[in-house]
Amino acid sequence: MVNKDYILRLAEKFGRTLAIVLRLRAYDKHEEALIFIDEELFRTTGLTSSFLNTLDEQTVVEALSPLGRPNIEATLGTALLLKAEGEIYEAKGNTHESYYRYVKALHLLLHLHLHAPIEDAEDIREEMNALIRNLDAFDLPRPTRQLLFAYQEHRGFYATAEDTLFELLESTPRDATLLQQGREFYRRLDLKSDADLAAGNFSREEVQEGREQLQRFE
Repeated sequence: MVNKDYILRLAEKFGRTLAIVLRLRAYDKHEEALIFIDEELFRTTGLTSSFLNTLDEQTVVEALSPLGRPNIEATLGTALLLKAEGEIYEAKGNTHESYYRYVKALHLLLHLHLHAPIEDAEDIREEMNALIRNLDAFDLPRPTRQLLFAYQEHRGFYATAEDTLFELLESTPRDATLLQQGREFYRRLDLKSDADLAAGNFSREEVQEGREQLQRFE
């Protein structure tokens, strides 16, 4: 189990790095900021930004998981630096480049969440929430949306998790694995108290309605 204090120390370390990026941007030194991010990515991972951005999300995960599990520092650093890079491209009006960096950053953070308590660090949790908001109006790759579903349930956002589940089912309505995940989702919700469900903007009646809707996909 990854120690929470280790995550907090990493958050503080990368916070200092991102503060340098913000200072450069404050003086309109966007190109210098991009160069700095590229250097930090290479120092952290041995990979450049241009190379990372030629890879799909799962390949980036694999590149940062040399022993089959994510290198926590490299994965977290890559995600935060790609997000910062995306913000620069967005500020320059290049939403195409910002989108792909945001997606990679979110995918890495959601994947890392499965292995380390990164949401315990408030700064990292806010970075994740900002990415989710930034990408709300865009389509997400299926693997990223599946990770988002798991994250939303873990955080107790049951209504939004259900929305994500049915968005996935709309695109692949007869996916047996996804249908099983849906059945397990509602079984877990059955075990929640009414107060827990209400905190997740959900109710006992909506659990039953959701299960019935899931059966229609079957």
